[in-house]
Amino acid sequence: MSERRAPCSGGVLLLVSIDTEEDNWHRSRHDVTLENIGELRQLAAFFKRLGVRPTYFTTYQVAADSRAADVLKEACATGGGEIAAHLHPWNTPPLTETFVPRNSMLANLPADLQLAKLRRLTGALQETFQVTPRAFRAGRYGLGPDTVPALLFCGYRVDSSVMPFVSWEEVDGGPSFVDAPITAYRLAPDDDVIFPACEGGLIEIPLSCGFSRRPFNLWARMRGVLAMRALRPLHLVGLASRMGLFQRIVLSPELASVAEMLTLSRRLLEQGIRHLQLSWHSPSLKPGLSPFTATAADVARLYASVQAYLEGLSRMTPLTFVTVSEAGAVLAQQMLARSAGG
Repeated sequence: MSERRAPCSGGVLLLVSIDTEEDNWHRSRHDVTLENIGELRQLAAFFKRLGVRPTYFTTYQVAADSRAADVLKEACATGGGEIAAHLHPWNTPPLTETFVPRNSMLANLPADLQLAKLRRLTGALQETFQVTPRAFRAGRYGLGPDTVPALLFCGYRVDSSVMPFVSWEEVDGGPSFVDAPITAYRLAPDDDVIFPACEGGLIEIPLSCGFSRRPFNLWARMRGVLAMRALRPLHLVGLASRMGLFQRIVLSPELASVAEMLTLSRRLLEQGIRHLQLSWHSPSLKPGLSPFTATAADVARLYASVQAYLEGLSRMTPLTFVTVSEAGAVLAQQMLARSAGG
């Protein structure tokens, strides 16, 4: 299971990313707790056994707590993980904005405040972990055009906030990624983050999301029709899934079964995608903190699902386990080679 083969052999880059954050699933500036971070020791041992090279997208609250930071340092030492940045605007200083739902989306904040928060988070990660983070994910996936120049200013090289085929517009005014590419692409400052740029210093590696059937764009349009506000009382999206017509799948053990994750991976591979990203949230490692793991049995099932998925995927294609920044470097080289080849 820990065997690694080069991507040139026809396999894929396999990224595993964890949103490493406070326990408080509902946004909070006060009474923030970090009990789930202790579970990273077990997770790191699990990753080491499987050969995974994880990326820990880490919030300010984790970096600012010495006990939580020590656990994360230990986890990285055990499994060779990468420290990356994860910005929760609602409790990352400076806290000059009103605490309202819309401001939980980073993209909705003024550009200067986005930059100020990012600088504060980056500085905390540098001071605590003695590393300069190069990969970033916005909390609640709230990436916007003004975020890109802030990321470049702070030295980031990779973003992984985009979730193709998903819109957060009705979730506190978040961004829409419905038309975003499923493959890696470059981002240009001040442009819509779903539009690939010919040149740009920031690589976007979207989360792996798609449909159980191809072509994805057809089923995305179909889902959009069935999900229209006027039709929602009929629950047609769920009906289409239960009937096996189509299903939108996110590559996450929190949201999909092993069979569904393998189906999505197969469909992405069929379309020439050579990088997959498996992701979940650290609060799901401790029962009762996230909506996905209410009990210890649920947590055990999450671990079992991850292992079964990786074993199933390794039978489907050779794997190379990489961190998000490592994947960004490889994918950037591939983009450059394609550009040079005309």
